[in-house]
Amino acid sequence: MFNFFKKKGKEINLNLLWGNNDTFIAGPFLGEFGWELMQWQGYIRRLSRFYGKTIVYGRVSSRFLYDDFVTEFREVNEASWDNDAYELKGFDYEGWANQFTDVDLLIADNRCKKLPGLITQEFIPLGKKTEKSFDIIIHARNIDAQNLTENKTMRNWPNQYWDELCDSLKGFSIGSVGLKNLAYSPNNTVDLRGLNGTELCDILASANCCVGPSSGLMHLASLCRTPHIVWTPKKSIKRFGGNSFRYLKGWNPFGTHVKLITEHDWRPPVPVVKKAVTALIDR
Repeated sequence: MFNFFKKKGKEINLNLLWGNNDTFIAGPFLGEFGWELMQWQGYIRRLSRFYGKTIVYGRVSSRFLYDDFVTEFREVNEASWDNDAYELKGFDYEGWANQFTDVDLLIADNRCKKLPGLITQEFIPLGKKTEKSFDIIIHARNIDAQNLTENKTMRNWPNQYWDELCDSLKGFSIGSVGLKNLAYSPNNTVDLRGLNGTELCDILASANCCVGPSSGLMHLASLCRTPHIVWTPKKSIKRFGGNSFRYLKGWNPFGTHVKLITEHDWRPPVPVVKKAVTALIDR
């Protein structure tokens, strides 16, 4: 087996990519969806061009990201809520890697934060426009504090805010997306929760805009080239880093239009969000 990590230390060393083997294995990606979208799948797509066979390990829900280039996708059935960037906490990545011989292997743990950014990745637009379209797609995160960390639950916009917003937009067609157990379907919306990845991308690509707090789904909207409105704390504004920079530049390979709301932490008032929505649709 050959892998891209130094035997001593924790830094990734991609200069060791010699291509001595014809099979490339990547995974298992069990981390955060936004990192998979913008700092993993595009890089694996680029590297796959140098190999006769590419095998990716990951969640079944992410399979659609690799269909255009992968030789084989192998599902890893692991509970994957308690994660940080690339890593699922408690998963034995090195032990998992020991099953392979005579392959080039890239292990999806947090050493991959050293991977290069957009310039050395290869992205494809996701989603196809369909006849059934919505003016607005919303992602109303509704994560239970008992199941996930405070860092993830604090992004929830109160359900009553979502109801108020969607009730005030009665002239628009609105679809609500996400996982049924992790997202809310507000009043005056069509419940689209639980769509598979391909269906979700088609819905996003056909919509006029997508709205919600920072999440992996909002980064997916960027790859579907769907204009989006997203809120995130002002403290995240950093040049060449931070969440705001990711939405505007670092994780926006197609230059998709985005309106950032940063003045109200994770709780922007409903009128502020409504004003941004109507302005974006008018645009």
